[in-house]
Amino acid sequence: SRDLAFTSGEIDLTYGKQDQTWVDRMKKEKDVLVDVFDPAELSVLYLNVTKAPLNDLRVRQAIAYAIDRNQIVQFKGKDTARAAQSIIPSGYLGQSTDVPLLPYDPDKAKALLKEAGYPSGLTIHIIHTNLPGMLSIMEVVQAQLRKVGIILDMEVVEHATFHANIRKDMSPIVHYSAGRFPIADTYLTQFYLGRSIVGTPTAVTNFSHCNDADAEIEAARVEPDVTKQKALWKTAQQKLMAKVCGIPMYEQPQIWGRRATLDYGFPLKGSLSLGPVIDEGTHFTQ
Repeated sequence: SRDLAFTSGEIDLTYGKQDQTWVDRMKKEKDVLVDVFDPAELSVLYLNVTKAPLNDLRVRQAIAYAIDRNQIVQFKGKDTARAAQSIIPSGYLGQSTDVPLLPYDPDKAKALLKEAGYPSGLTIHIIHTNLPGMLSIMEVVQAQLRKVGIILDMEVVEHATFHANIRKDMSPIVHYSAGRFPIADTYLTQFYLGRSIVGTPTAVTNFSHCNDADAEIEAARVEPDVTKQKALWKTAQQKLMAKVCGIPMYEQPQIWGRRATLDYGFPLKGSLSLGPVIDEGTHFTQ
């Protein structure tokens, strides 16, 4: 309905789909511009380090080595995705690329599984949303893991049910995408702080049950020296990624379409509201 209203000229600005086909289609429309901007939403596989077989670091590492980020980005589209670099999205204050991000290496993944006692592979039952954009990516991940002998037995449920179930700690692997206020503390606190572990009274979205960087996260929040603060956030990312609490996969920037005659009144590079800001400077050029 939104797309029809936009292409028919009923509206002049529209929230687009984070999908390459949508971008390509809108770029073919007459007098239409497509805006791609940050902050991006980071897509991560959160691994519950307390549940077998994921309580074995070698199994978590095997999963990480089996993920081909470049293939995922190719599937998502060059304008709508980019490879993740850390468990904090690119551009966020405090994000570091000096982290142990495991590369795609299926042979290494197979070797680690064998070393962990699974020479013939293993099966992991997970719960996942039926939301098309997320489900299609998880099917790509499912195929990638199958190549190294890891079978994802995926129970697909309605999106609201998915959110309810993962907060009840019912899935050992959780695929979650989120854009937050662009500072490392927001992501680290919600997804990796001990008191944010799902199933606890203070739960937020810590699906991995990791709490290895609590000291750094808490200290960084009150550190007045920016250089020291960034160093604490960097150490937190390094610790959590070394433990493979989460496997960062891809980032999705914001996608909007507008009439070529609509001028925001400023160069759009990013938006904390995840959408273009309309103010007194916004105008039509004709």
